[in-house]
Order: sequence, then structure tokens, then C-alpha cells
Amino acid sequence: MKLDWRAAVSSAVVFLAVAAPARNVSAQEDDPCEAAVKAGQVLLTVQADADCKLTVNGEPQGSLSANQEKTVKVAGGRQVVQCASVKFPGAIAKDEQLIEGGCGSVTFEVGALWGRFNAQKNGVQDAETGLTWAQSDNGKDVDWNGAKQYCSEKGGRLPTQEELRTLHLGDALNTPCGEFPCKVSQHFKLTGRFFWSSSTFEDQAIVVGLAGTRPAVQSTKPAMAKDVRALCVSAAK
Repeated sequence: MKLDWRAAVSSAVVFLAVAAPARNVSAQEDDPCEAAVKAGQVLLTVQADADCKLTVNGEPQGSLSANQEKTVKVAGGRQVVQCASVKFPGAIAKDEQLIEGGCGSVTFEVGALWGRFNAQKNGVQDAETGLTWAQSDNGKDVDWNGAKQYCSEKGGRLPTQEELRTLHLGDALNTPCGEFPCKVSQHFKLTGRFFWSSSTFEDQAIVVGLAGTRPAVQSTKPAMAKDVRALCVSAAK
């Protein structure tokens, strides 16, 4: 018997086409992140290592238990997430990021930092450095010599720039300091964001700012007083 090779090839091609797996369109359509992108929304997953009250873009989102994730749906854009401690009143962590759509995440590692400082009768004690700080600054503009005198009269001293830098806790804390939020423990009561140190550079004194994403170290003339405060530390170094 004589075979028609063209018919055989045609049959094989048809068989392969039928056997090829179909494209799974429904799996892509069911992807929650893709769906959020199309809707201009954000699925924001938040986690913290300490119990806190969660707020997203000014809207309360209930309680967030330590080491448990919580996902909230919000409109795309700048996301402002705050985690207010349940155990330490006034301790608030904050994160800001721009997410236009899809999925995003925020993780707060704040447990150790929130409990690091303790308010005592003689001031605010830092468990990590062992230093004891005045709870409040001097309350007004002061030059370098005036700041040193103020701390001496209070039985303390001006901190070094290195000591001042240790007060900065990043986004784990946002404590009012005048018109700005400073990245320091909630136990402090501050009226400004810049503070004199005892450190010098040539003929200038070092000032440390505590309101930015990291400590702002600047050198300035000792006679300059505008917007700088004195925050004293215990005389025992």
C-alpha cells in the first residue's frame, strides 16, 4: 500500500496544535496586585514588632498586633503610615512613600527603640548609653557660651556632638520640637530642633539637628543664637 506523506504531516501538525496547553488568562486576571494597579488603588501591607494603633493617610485602621501583618486598601498616591505605640504613650513611628498603584509594604522595627529611654525624676535615662538627659531644653534661643552656662547652673554639661547624635532614632519616633517633629524619644519636651554640643571645629562650635532623616551636624560661630537650644546631659561622663 502506498502512503500519502503530505496527509501524515498534516495530521501530526493538527495533533500537536490540539495538545498544546492553553494560556491561563484567568490566573493573571485574579492577581490582586494587577487588579489594584488597574483600579488605581494600593494594597498596603503593614507589620511592626510591637503592638500599635495603625493610621494610614490620617484614617484609623485599627490595632496592629506585634509581628502580625495587616493589609489595607487605599487610593494610589503618597502613603503616610503611622504606628502609635500601645505600651508607650506618645511614641509614634512614621513612614512615607509614593505608591501609585499595586501592592506595597511597610515594616516598623520599633520595639527596642520605644523602650530604650525611660523618664526618671532626674531626667530621661538612655539604657543603651547610660546617659541621663534633661527632659526639657532651655526653651529659647541661646548662644554657645550661654548654653554652657545654662547647663552648668543646672548641674549638667553640654553633650558632645557624638552624644547628641545618639538621640536620633530615625522614623521610629516623631516627637514635637517646636514647629517640627524630632526623631527622639517621646519623653523629651523640646522647643527647637537644633542643639549646641560641646564639640568644636577650629574657631566654631558644633550644632546638631534632630528633625531630619538623619542627624544634621553643622559648625557655626559661637555667638550665633538663632534657633539653637541647650539640652543638657548629666555632668558625669
